[in-house]
Amino acid sequence: MPDAQIPLEPESGAPPQRVAIRNIGCKLNLYESEALRAGFHEAGFDVVDFADEADIYVVNTCTVTGAGDADSRRAVRQATRAGSNALVVATGCYAQRRPEELTDAGAGLIVANGDKAQLVQAVTQRLSGQQETDLTPRGRPKTETFLQIGGLVAGGRTRGTLQIQDGCDEHCTYCIIPQVRGVSVSRPAAQILSQAKRMVDGGYVELCLTGVHTGSFGHDQQQPDGLVDLLEALDQIDGLQRIRLNSIEPNFVTDALIDFASTSSHLCRHFHIPLQSGDNDVLRRMGRRYDRQHYADRIQRLAVAAPGACIGADVMVGFPGETEAQFQNTYDLLDGLPMAYLHAFSYSLREGTPAQRLPDHAPRQVKSARARRLIEWSQQRRLTFHEGFVGEQVEVLIEEARRADGSGLATGTTDNYIRVLIEDGGSLHQPQVRPHQLLNVVIDRAREDVTFASVLAPTPDPSLLAIEFPVTSQAIADSMELSQ
Repeated sequence: MPDAQIPLEPESGAPPQRVAIRNIGCKLNLYESEALRAGFHEAGFDVVDFADEADIYVVNTCTVTGAGDADSRRAVRQATRAGSNALVVATGCYAQRRPEELTDAGAGLIVANGDKAQLVQAVTQRLSGQQETDLTPRGRPKTETFLQIGGLVAGGRTRGTLQIQDGCDEHCTYCIIPQVRGVSVSRPAAQILSQAKRMVDGGYVELCLTGVHTGSFGHDQQQPDGLVDLLEALDQIDGLQRIRLNSIEPNFVTDALIDFASTSSHLCRHFHIPLQSGDNDVLRRMGRRYDRQHYADRIQRLAVAAPGACIGADVMVGFPGETEAQFQNTYDLLDGLPMAYLHAFSYSLREGTPAQRLPDHAPRQVKSARARRLIEWSQQRRLTFHEGFVGEQVEVLIEEARRADGSGLATGTTDNYIRVLIEDGGSLHQPQVRPHQLLNVVIDRAREDVTFASVLAPTPDPSLLAIEFPVTSQAIADSMELSQ
């Protein structure tokens, strides 16, 4: 199962073609869009912003909800209006599920989910008038070749993303993803490790492992501990400081994974473990393969194994037949666990799923009220989690330095998923803060959405002891509040 091959550059002499890429949807889609960006760049294209004029527009679509469908159609129409002579390419889950609707919206080339690795080559074939490979979606896809990233992605995110798996075999009754992403396929470990080394050599110090069903890595290859084996191998890569796991299902949070979390110095203390419902009857109707007791056990064990861990969950409200008492069971379960945040959302009917046929679909106002209650709970939990680190020293990966002159606020993230605003400094005590840098700071103040921190100054030169160089974010935070 080889990685994607980068096509040759367009013929010399002609100006480079401009390509714009719009991503809609999940973290895996973000990885694929960045890999496509890198692939187009290496093939000699100029990659521009989606709002700019381009010769090729690529929309990586989503179909998890009706909103994803609508956003995907809107992006294709926007591209069609922006460049009347441009080639508009649609790929992703909505393109897999409803290719004809995106053709009607203006897409001139539709690429199946399992064939994304050939998208750059298909575009070059179309532009050069060659006989192009037919990549039209047909039936349920299967990923044979994975998109790759060879180094630092120009214009990409500071935290690098690395795909290790695609597809899903779980078949939850509300979910369309197994139909549009196909069966679960693990990427060969040798390819993953090779790409990880190239990305670290290119400048990444943190890699986020992603997939449709990350926890199932290795299971299709009869390797039930494949994920832990992969993590142990990644843990040995020189220069890789952080390994972050994407969402992992509770029935794949194994004892071996928890043990690894307790000993690894590189695995981030951030675990996103979907719950969906805390009521056993609802979980059975959803087709989830665990119960509330198992979920609680996994969360509690993780919290003990990785002190200070940020543990989050997805929670769905208003699943067909969910009663107020069953929703309360979900609320009570969460309230008794060491969770730091939730992604709460309302059930969205997806045509073609078994849940579509279930009775007692909840009214919109009922779903909205339940979601609001969980969102408010999550906001308070996030604030409490952040406040627990006030006065503590933490290590932050700098993602953006706001000003090149060394003034203003820099932003970054801790290993346990705390968003931090840092005074950028540039004083005698503090060199210029830059992206991809790991920086030790002290958290001074916390809000629900962000924390404020001061840079730890090194021990000063004795000749400068009489001079004060305070580094504080309190005044900046106060001034931001006054300006609001």
